[in-house]
Amino acid sequence: MLSRVADQIMWMSRYIERAANTARFLEVSYHLNLDIQQSGVDQWRPLVEITGDMKIFSARYGEPTAENVMHFLMFNPEYINSIARCLTAARENAKGLRENMPAELFEAINALGKLVPDAARKKEFFHSQILDLCREVKRECMMISGMFSEIIERGRGYHFWRLGEFMERADKTSRLLHVKYFYIHPQISDLESSLDDMQWLALLLSLDAREAYHRTHGLIRPDNVIHMIVLNPAFPRAILFCLQSALQSLNLITRGVQGEPHRKLAALCEQLESLSGSDILSTGLNEFIESLQLEMNNINTSIFNYFNPDPALLPGA
Repeated sequence: MLSRVADQIMWMSRYIERAANTARFLEVSYHLNLDIQQSGVDQWRPLVEITGDMKIFSARYGEPTAENVMHFLMFNPEYINSIARCLTAARENAKGLRENMPAELFEAINALGKLVPDAARKKEFFHSQILDLCREVKRECMMISGMFSEIIERGRGYHFWRLGEFMERADKTSRLLHVKYFYIHPQISDLESSLDDMQWLALLLSLDAREAYHRTHGLIRPDNVIHMIVLNPAFPRAILFCLQSALQSLNLITRGVQGEPHRKLAALCEQLESLSGSDILSTGLNEFIESLQLEMNNINTSIFNYFNPDPALLPGA
């Protein structure tokens, strides 16, 4: 497979997954704000800080109010990680692959790419409408992922899609944990507050994990929540599940030939398999997340270097 085609497939997948997860960011932040709006905690600044793009935000918007952050992350066509920009980028990648893509899949991605820009043209957009749009984005992204699984043969193209999707999902799940960390408890000693159950529950809801969690663990406990969304090898949005699935697709793409990204990804999976939720909390949730994100960034770079040895071919996103 040409590296250009593989690159387009991976980034189309990543942009769609990124848009869906940014919608999850906004949704969980909105609900957390309703839960603790009387506490005086700043609910919106951390959401921008976690993206690493506070300078970009401040230059354009100034104060991180709810309306400004929602617009920045949902509608801003110039911000590379906004939902609107991600879906537009996915649509452009799909156009480049149109001849090799089933018509119904292309039509779904094309329609999704126009969804947020069309909504942005409205003169007024209330919070409830933002939530409705977040849900619609998530639903359409899941539908496209399901279509890809149903109608694409299990060749290299399929596994490049899955590789991009699972690496993006692992990254965004870790960032949602970062949202939890910054929003709620900057100190591990605060983890047992009476309000905490609602906030952990909001995090589970943002990952569609509430029902699965209650079937598996019952009452809310921080160590069990961490296990569910980081270490559970059977839950599709858990970080370990995503990394193991990405490794499987990577092996199938290279037909068993092992390289640096394979070794790094396998080592990270083994590290997570040896941990428990209590281990992560006892050593520090923030430190764990920062280390995990750094390692996943290194793996992403290694993957792109492996398939694109010419630095000029590396994606700028």
